[in-house]
Amino acid sequence: MREPHPSLRAFQASTPPLAMTDPLARSLKGAILELDAEAGRAVLAFEPDEGFKQGGGVIHGGIVTTMLDYAMALAAFSRAAEGQSFATVSLTTHFLRSALPGRHLARAHLDRMGARMIFASAELFRDGDAQPLATGTAVMAMTRIK
Repeated sequence: MREPHPSLRAFQASTPPLAMTDPLARSLKGAILELDAEAGRAVLAFEPDEGFKQGGGVIHGGIVTTMLDYAMALAAFSRAAEGQSFATVSLTTHFLRSALPGRHLARAHLDRMGARMIFASAELFRDGDAQPLATGTAVMAMTRIK
């Protein structure tokens, strides 16, 4: 049996939520709430503050896209083996409603994971709201870490 990716092992060894560690995720107060390797699913929480607003008073579209991208990447890491990584080669975001500062949940799942390409989808919600603010799809190319 293959060894799971270190990201999945770290999550499995913790008690959720697990704080995300890279600088941008930390500034968004990112946390991993769920990683399900069997389902190829990830649920992340973010809490962008006033510093991420654009001139119109809503969260910048690039930050909305970033939250979706993180979720799709973590869904992919849930199934990746140790030594595997990937790079996003295509990312599409559909903005449905304005995102305001506060807590958001990004829910992602893998649509298909082949030997070379990964296809994923995600939705971003204001915490406690049933209507998505944005949806996204990504195509990622698998790579080996040497």
